[in-house]
Amino acid sequence: MWKKELWLETQFINNFYPGPLHKLVFIDLEFFPVYITANKVQQRIFGYTITRILETNDSQYIKIQLIENHREEKYLIKEIINDLKLLQDKIFVGFNIINSDLYCLTKRIRSLKLKPDISPLTILDLYDPKQSRYRGGLNGLFEYLDITIDKEINGLYIRRNAKRVLSQKENSSEIINRIYEYCLEDAKNYFHIVSNWKQKFTPLDPNTFLQYEFKVKRY
Repeated sequence: MWKKELWLETQFINNFYPGPLHKLVFIDLEFFPVYITANKVQQRIFGYTITRILETNDSQYIKIQLIENHREEKYLIKEIINDLKLLQDKIFVGFNIINSDLYCLTKRIRSLKLKPDISPLTILDLYDPKQSRYRGGLNGLFEYLDITIDKEINGLYIRRNAKRVLSQKENSSEIINRIYEYCLEDAKNYFHIVSNWKQKFTPLDPNTFLQYEFKVKRY
């Protein structure tokens, strides 16, 4: 398992919602496709990014984990479940996480017959189809909020190159480092969304945040 943790000194302003920064947890999962049959593709989890502001010292904590072989996916998902349980009183924030990240995570939990003992999570999904002209993906939201990110690679790089890492090709270490840099660019800028939010949008109402429950079979 490939894993890095960072603690960054930061000074973010909360223009996002009427609550503490410490309650917000940004989460993002990376996927790769596995062809089950010629016509059936299953998305599996390749990586995991989580970042939040620590209440103890106001630093930004970032954790990025990537698998290096197929067998590690189950252990990665178990760690994601443990983090969600540990932080289940927080507000989980992401872009299209309900129909993408959490949907994929739930399907993989079912496939692997895991038993997540997690209370319903409070979710703030930044994707809003009514604002699609401003939010063409996460990068579109960054751009609309005047958050400058010069991305050298896009998300397709992960889909195209994950197999090279998992099969331990000659340049797998270079690929995984590039994927890490890609994930880190987003992670370092998530809380700039919080600071810049008021420039374009009104503060969010916590009463409108959603509850998400992992509905899986009990084996």
